[in-house]
Amino acid sequence: MLSIAVFALPIAIADWKYRKIPNIYLLFILYWVGMSRLFSGVRSPVTIALAILLAMTAVVFLGMGMGDAKYFILICLALNVSHATQLVILIVGIYIASAGGICISWLAGHKFPDSIPLAAPIVMGTTLYLAASSSIPLQQYADALVNSW
Repeated sequence: MLSIAVFALPIAIADWKYRKIPNIYLLFILYWVGMSRLFSGVRSPVTIALAILLAMTAVVFLGMGMGDAKYFILICLALNVSHATQLVILIVGIYIASAGGICISWLAGHKFPDSIPLAAPIVMGTTLYLAASSSIPLQQYADALVNSW
């Protein structure tokens, strides 16, 4: 995750300015994540394959950029997503961050953008995913609250 954090700002700036993610940044992240996965392994190759399938489907049918798809797949590998539910939570976080970016662009220019750079929403969605995965479940929180009386 350190490589994702280090390259998040340069990738977001490049994507915002040129609407392209330079492959050199993705290669640095790939080397870091590749070494990490080489030593610790991939928890669920099926879930990673599903992430690749979803990313390629988004490229073909939704018009997502190939750099964004590669960035999403690298983040899935860096997070070592092991269940489809974790993948869905990550995608929902990215969707929420993208919707927020569209709303901000609309409020700033009073028109909907034709395209949005997805690198920053991918990082923000990953942050939302990490925050959601590290929090305690709502039921456990409610039980603790009730039992504290």
